Amino acid sequence: MRKLFYSLRTGILANLILLILSAMLLINAVTVRLAENDLIRSRIQEGTILANALSQWLGRQIADHGINETLPVHTPFKKEIEKLLGKGSFSEMLFIPASGQGEWALGPWKQGKEEAIALCHQALVTEKGSNAFYGSTWAVIWLGYENVKISMPVRSQGRTVGALTVCSHLTDLYGHLRQSEKIILIYILLNTIILLAAGMYLLSRTVVKPIHKLLKVTQQFKGGEPLPFPTESSRNEIGQLFHSLKMMLNRLEENKKELQTHIASLQEANEQLRKTQQEVIRSEKLASVGKLAAGIAHEIGNPVGIVLGYIDLIKNGELSAEEVRDSLVRCESEINRINTIIRQLLDFSRPSTGAPQPIKIHDLLVETIEMLKPQPLMKGIIIEQDFKSPDDTVLGDPGYLKQVFVNIILNAADAIEEKRKTNEQHTDHRLSIMTQNGRNTITVQFSDTGCGIASEAIERIFDPFYSTKEPGKGTGLGLSVSYRIIEQMGGTIRAESSYGEGTTVSVCLPLLSKTKKDQAGESNA
Repeated sequence: MRKLFYSLRTGILANLILLILSAMLLINAVTVRLAENDLIRSRIQEGTILANALSQWLGRQIADHGINETLPVHTPFKKEIEKLLGKGSFSEMLFIPASGQGEWALGPWKQGKEEAIALCHQALVTEKGSNAFYGSTWAVIWLGYENVKISMPVRSQGRTVGALTVCSHLTDLYGHLRQSEKIILIYILLNTIILLAAGMYLLSRTVVKPIHKLLKVTQQFKGGEPLPFPTESSRNEIGQLFHSLKMMLNRLEENKKELQTHIASLQEANEQLRKTQQEVIRSEKLASVGKLAAGIAHEIGNPVGIVLGYIDLIKNGELSAEEVRDSLVRCESEINRINTIIRQLLDFSRPSTGAPQPIKIHDLLVETIEMLKPQPLMKGIIIEQDFKSPDDTVLGDPGYLKQVFVNIILNAADAIEEKRKTNEQHTDHRLSIMTQNGRNTITVQFSDTGCGIASEAIERIFDPFYSTKEPGKGTGLGLSVSYRIIEQMGGTIRAESSYGEGTTVSVCLPLLSKTKKDQAGESNA
């Protein structure tokens, strides 16, 4: 039933019904309107003839009997006028003498008498006949005039002695048209059925059946099998469609093997690209680890020296038991400090699994800052933390995201150091890290007071192997790798800078939805 409802035949049938009925009804509306106008014009002609006849008859009577306002009221005249009115469609008449004194009317003047008087006065002034429509009522397909009034001057012996107005109500005319309209609608329905049947037969033979053949071909087509293609002898668009479809299926079969070869090649290339990308990220991380290792080696030297000093004191045997215990506690503290520094470096250098998991941005930022603080490059730099985001959970690889933060912070430290070298009076060594929520996002802003980036270079800082640092001080891959990592997480990274005034790098990431948080919590449990 559903297939029948959405079939091509049903669609054609519905459109044919709509088009045929619309055309028939429009033609009917125009025909009814023209017939209505013709009948109204006939009614006006009838009224004009009646008004002329009454005008001439009254003129003769007044000429024979003299002007007398009560003359038409006499029974013989009244009967004659009613006889004339009764022969047509005009049932009301009004007469006004030229003197304007008195008036008389025949027929059921319930309303519209003032309009008739106005027309009589107009005829007396212009000494010409006129007609006018008044009122509104429902006609056949729309509103029409309710009545028509026709005025005519009454002349006797070469002068105007009065004027008359006759009135005809058009409701009976509309009633006849409505009766005819019922018959016309029946004929429209019959014509629609006949045209619909003929149209469906012709369209089914020329359109629907050939299309069903094409559907059968496409449904039976299977790769590697002969094409069950029917013959189509017509030379119209349907025949051309058959020929084009046959050629297309042949080409599809020919290109199938090539496509499979290309797909296999693309899969291999994608796998190679993925491995290469992982290697690039890994190499950039190792470059960062190497840079951090030098600073960590320097940082480890201080607690090692302290531990050795305490050990010498203990070996000399000059310390009391309490002092020995205190020295051992201090040695333990320094060794734990060394262990923390080494563990942070090892955690950072460890290969990432690539598996996404919920990440607390604020915790990751604090962990990254604590790892970088011992670096000599960070000496003298004030790190301001302004975490305003009530929701800071995102989905991604913590190792990759930490690498992004390390790259950005180290670049900021390099910029501050560069400005410190070129401007000894510069004392504002500051890196501000701020977070804020947007619509289902979190934005992390890193703003430094370093040397800044020139406007012509800001557009290229995310390009691979592009670096504003001196040769040997950067690989040119840090921000490029960061850009790819943030892009894979569904976020964006951008930089704004004014040369000599500092740089702001903004990282925008989508927040983890509540549903995914619940799912992650269940899996962890």
